[in-house]
Amino acid sequence: MLVDIFARQKRRKPKFELQTFYGQIQHLFVINFSAATRLDLNVMDDELIVILAAIRTCDLDGDAAPAGLDIHYYSRVGALHFVDVTNIQCLVGRVKDGNKWAIIDRSGSLARAVYVDDDNN
Repeated sequence: MLVDIFARQKRRKPKFELQTFYGQIQHLFVINFSAATRLDLNVMDDELIVILAAIRTCDLDGDAAPAGLDIHYYSRVGALHFVDVTNIQCLVGRVKDGNKWAIIDRSGSLARAVYVDDDNN
């Protein structure tokens, strides 16, 4: 996801940086807009369905992963965010390791989001 690194500095021009987030899907919401609402939104699709995911973020501990493995550790979860389900790139597994959880990400480089900045081309 693109995150404004100056979000806490309100008068500063935003600068966006691509960051990877891990979280647990808590709920899925399917919203079906009526014909009248579609006209208000200027959408001409026969059906306008939006699927939102309520995701509780995992606060990564920053522990070093074993060499060559894409493993991240967390011991607590953070805030609940509502996002369009199309923002979810891949599913990962988790394994309990003592007092923390290890996120096992076997998606590889093909599942990573790529952002091309059109302003710098």
